Amino acid sequence: MPETDARDQRLFDDFVHEFGDKAFRYAYVTLHSRPDAEDVVQEAMLRMWRHVGRRGANTLSGALLFHTVTNLCRDRMRHHKRHPEDPTDLLEVTIGEEDATPLLSDSREVLDAVMRLNPPERQCILLFYYMDRSLKETAQALQVSEQVVKTRLYRARQHLKPLLQPVWKENSV
Repeated sequence: MPETDARDQRLFDDFVHEFGDKAFRYAYVTLHSRPDAEDVVQEAMLRMWRHVGRRGANTLSGALLFHTVTNLCRDRMRHHKRHPEDPTDLLEVTIGEEDATPLLSDSREVLDAVMRLNPPERQCILLFYYMDRSLKETAQALQVSEQVVKTRLYRARQHLKPLLQPVWKENSV
């Protein structure tokens, strides 16, 4: 039995190493707050560890992690919406110029445009394009159908076109 525990621990460590940073980037870009993103990812990893205890490390998946992170982000946003005077809001960190590069590989203008999207479209863009999730994995993480993901991606691209038009013109010169 201890060998199974050591094996599960090793598999879980590999899982955290593979998906930890991606989950943090997703939570950070969704919540716009480094402390909130850290809390969400920490809670998600704790839930994944409990999952390992119940079902084994071989049942872990990126889709399950991103589904958990998405739900925790939604909970956190709901909390901030219901409690705007909460003093923890003072801890929020805005995205600075130096933070944009490690989070997403695109320019600051692209990040700003993505951040202007409504949350459902932003989540689809982040999961599908930045986290390299498939349509199916994105749909599972967001608890919607693949068709809803396709629709949100289409609408997000339509909303991004006018926002990124000046960037495209600037780069083509």
